[in-house]
Amino acid sequence: MKDATELIRALTGLAWPLMAGLVLWRLFPLIKEIARSRGFTIKVGEAQLSVQEYSESLIRTTADIQGRLAAVSAPAAARTLDSVLWVDDRPENNATEVAQLRALGVEVTLARSTDEGLRALSRGHRSFDAVISDLSRTERGRTNRTAGLDLIRELRAQGDTIPVFVYATSRALAQRAEIDVAGGNGVAASSTELFELLRGVGEFPARRS
Repeated sequence: MKDATELIRALTGLAWPLMAGLVLWRLFPLIKEIARSRGFTIKVGEAQLSVQEYSESLIRTTADIQGRLAAVSAPAAARTLDSVLWVDDRPENNATEVAQLRALGVEVTLARSTDEGLRALSRGHRSFDAVISDLSRTERGRTNRTAGLDLIRELRAQGDTIPVFVYATSRALAQRAEIDVAGGNGVAASSTELFELLRGVGEFPARRS
């Protein structure tokens, strides 16, 4: 009962931020298009902001909302999520999520292929707390629809137990069982689900301070 009461209080406190976040999320594609026009400014209250300044503010706001939601849904983490490797052949599709993670203090390293990701993980001077991967990638000139699975299987074959999360479309959800058997640690089809999974690994640095 106590846990339920705390959850209700947390959700109540998030009601208005969530509503604002939904509006901002729907406006974000338009804002991105506007941002391409250099020198464009937006009036917010009495302040005149550049599109870049407004976009950065938007990222910080949505990142805070994502962090709050993840904290409600995921158990308290004793460690900190400092560094993440994100493997995707089209990193522009995840630009918002990457910016949100960085706004929360997480260092994000990008890799465009399974081989590039494995090389980043094998470097002794670099360590990651988690890996995010899409499921299908264009690699070596062809479409590999099981690239994410291949990455997980290779890591587990090497004895690497780093948490690996698949962030992809609903097709990935249909393959959840196969991903679990391969050694994956979770599947997310939305940014909210992804941030909950990451929060289970460690607290976001900006929210620990």
